[in-house]
Amino acid sequence: MSNQPEIINIGTLPNDGSGDPLRVAFEKINNNFSNLYSTGWFTTDTYTIGNTAGQVIFETPANAFSLGQFFIKSNDPGTINQQDIKIDAQLSANSTAVKFNAYGTTYWGDPVVSDYDMDIHNGNVRILVSPNTSVVSSQSIYHFINYSVAFQGTGPEGLPIALDGYVDSVLSTENNVQVTTEETP
Repeated sequence: MSNQPEIINIGTLPNDGSGDPLRVAFEKINNNFSNLYSTGWFTTDTYTIGNTAGQVIFETPANAFSLGQFFIKSNDPGTINQQDIKIDAQLSANSTAVKFNAYGTTYWGDPVVSDYDMDIHNGNVRILVSPNTSVVSSQSIYHFINYSVAFQGTGPEGLPIALDGYVDSVLSTENNVQVTTEETP
């Protein structure tokens, strides 16, 4: 499987035989879907409890992580206090350190997090937060995280595609149009 998008050769003219054979074309389609899924957008949520600094709100294996974008919305339940931030992160080539920049912070009311940090601990990339102890009124802060991580190596399997009549096929045609391969001269 390639980590780059694969272009399907459709030939110069219809049925001229210069395009990719059907099997090769569908392999490229499957690989392209796999690449999409290995860099997809995901969501998670978590709570931090109390005012302890450096609480973990996100964790993923460092041996698969290459780089990521995170949009984090943190709020103090029951108040208007809310904070949004964007974090871009990149793993070092030897997978022993992570660098990040955080920007785009917006607030409703007062900020609920005083500090964001990232590290690698026990083989995992982590995002840590420290509650703003002068503002947080409850014992917990809710964190909603929308993120995209580009994984190293082979990504997870993508969506399988097959022709009509095959078991578990997800490909069909409108009005039962026959799908055939190109004729070779």
